[in-house]
Amino acid sequence: MARQKFKKPKSSKVGTIIFYSIFSLAVIGAGIAIWLGLDSLYKTLDVYERSREVYKAEEVFEEYFSPCRFDVLYDMQEIELSEFENKNDFVKYMENQYKDKEIIYREVSMGLGDDKKYTVAADKVKFADFILTKNPDAQTPEETWMLDSVSTFYQKNESVSVRLYTTSKLYVNGIETNDSYITTDNITTESCKRVPDGVSGIMLREYKIDGLLLAPKLKVVNRFGEESTLVYDEKEKIYVEQIVYDDIPDEIKTRVINATQTYAKYVTLDASIYNVSQFFDTTAKPYQNLLITETRWYTPHVSYEFSDVELSEYYVYDENTFSIRYKSNHYVLRTWNAADRFNFPIDFTLYLKNINGQFYVYELISN
Repeated sequence: MARQKFKKPKSSKVGTIIFYSIFSLAVIGAGIAIWLGLDSLYKTLDVYERSREVYKAEEVFEEYFSPCRFDVLYDMQEIELSEFENKNDFVKYMENQYKDKEIIYREVSMGLGDDKKYTVAADKVKFADFILTKNPDAQTPEETWMLDSVSTFYQKNESVSVRLYTTSKLYVNGIETNDSYITTDNITTESCKRVPDGVSGIMLREYKIDGLLLAPKLKVVNRFGEESTLVYDEKEKIYVEQIVYDDIPDEIKTRVINATQTYAKYVTLDASIYNVSQFFDTTAKPYQNLLITETRWYTPHVSYEFSDVELSEYYVYDENTFSIRYKSNHYVLRTWNAADRFNFPIDFTLYLKNINGQFYVYELISN
């Protein structure tokens, strides 16, 4: 018996086609929805990622600290320096401290608020920080954060003390100092006791300059307009100006040599008191002391001589007053025998003043 084939109903085929069509559309729709959702999520995540502060922080670090641009950082903040230092000194100081060291940065807590703070260190020594804040006018995700401020840290620990003459001027890093830096003024010297009333002796003053980043360059200009030598006194921790004396005119040399040697010859019975009066103020103490000095018992001798004469430390106080140092060896020959030759070293500082157009010794000090 032959098998009979049955045909599926036509309506069944149509239903299947409709089902799969709807299913396919649903799958496609779901795929599109998922794609759109993922795209939206990707864009959202991308915007979020590009707006993160870590990228701005890295940008700031790379721009200003890798390598460090201390000249730019100086211009970005208020740096308080002394009047003797400037931007170049700041840059030099910072480079001396942190050049060739490992520079890193990290975020630190700022407490409440949206701002982000980062500290910058060189070999683990903190020397700067910067703060990021939200940009209210951001047009792109990358502009979400902007640099708010930068701060660098420095120590103004250098100081210097200088002692100089009141007739000199002090310059620190090429800038003349004013009286506000004087710590002690009108320090007297021995000369102040020796000059006549109304005449100023040699005096000094002391300066102290502190709050400096770097050890300063010092210059002292003396009364001649010339640069003086400074010597550091390790014990007192102060720079001291070395005095520059006046050039000695020939007529002064002659006058002082004759005065001093006449004085010495009087003591050894080789000059009279009258001879001394030609060079000494007869009203002053040195001359008056000679009048009561006993010389008549001095040992008789056959000759004398002066050798190794030195004149130095000539200082003019005014047109009528000066001091000068005289040194020599005064040899007295008791007999013509060389063994009877005796030396009397002389080292005097003499003060002379003008009396009726001629200089006379009015003070004499043995050094």
